[in-house]
Amino acid sequence: MWLRKNRSFLKKVRNFLKYRCCEIRPCSRMVTIRCSMDIQFPEFEIFAPKIEVAWSALQDRYASRLSGAEVDYLFASLVFGLTSPAYGEGEPLFHFDVCRALVTTKLPSDRADAALYRVPELTQPWVDTVREQLESQAAKMGRALRQVHNFNDDAAADAGSRVLGRPDSSEEKAA
Repeated sequence: MWLRKNRSFLKKVRNFLKYRCCEIRPCSRMVTIRCSMDIQFPEFEIFAPKIEVAWSALQDRYASRLSGAEVDYLFASLVFGLTSPAYGEGEPLFHFDVCRALVTTKLPSDRADAALYRVPELTQPWVDTVREQLESQAAKMGRALRQVHNFNDDAAADAGSRVLGRPDSSEEKAA
């Protein structure tokens, strides 16, 4: 009886740790993301360069003017927009796991969770406008990636990365 209870407890702990410890392991050309379930995510090689450029652009542009939580939030919104054309119509939990896996390539898991689950206190009035524009631009980029590469072409990782455009918000220009 005692052994059966402990096995059940150990299984629960193992499942909890599997979910909380998001680990990315390359398997030839496929990347396996270990979260609450194993996700076969071959498009990682297509999204990764875009994510890298986006993170660098956000850091260069906003790190000195916004809080870290706001920059993380903008980044998570951008990742959500980028992946929405491919995963937005499918299973929501799968899409969320993909977003979390991509966000954790640049942020520790606690910051990634905060960026995905919470809207930070905004220090500037134009931040929400910037978020909408970034998400919209990223969705356009995601649709273009989906059309051009159909998420089967590994050459997408070699494709040129487009730098994020400047938002035309008059509030931001004044800042």
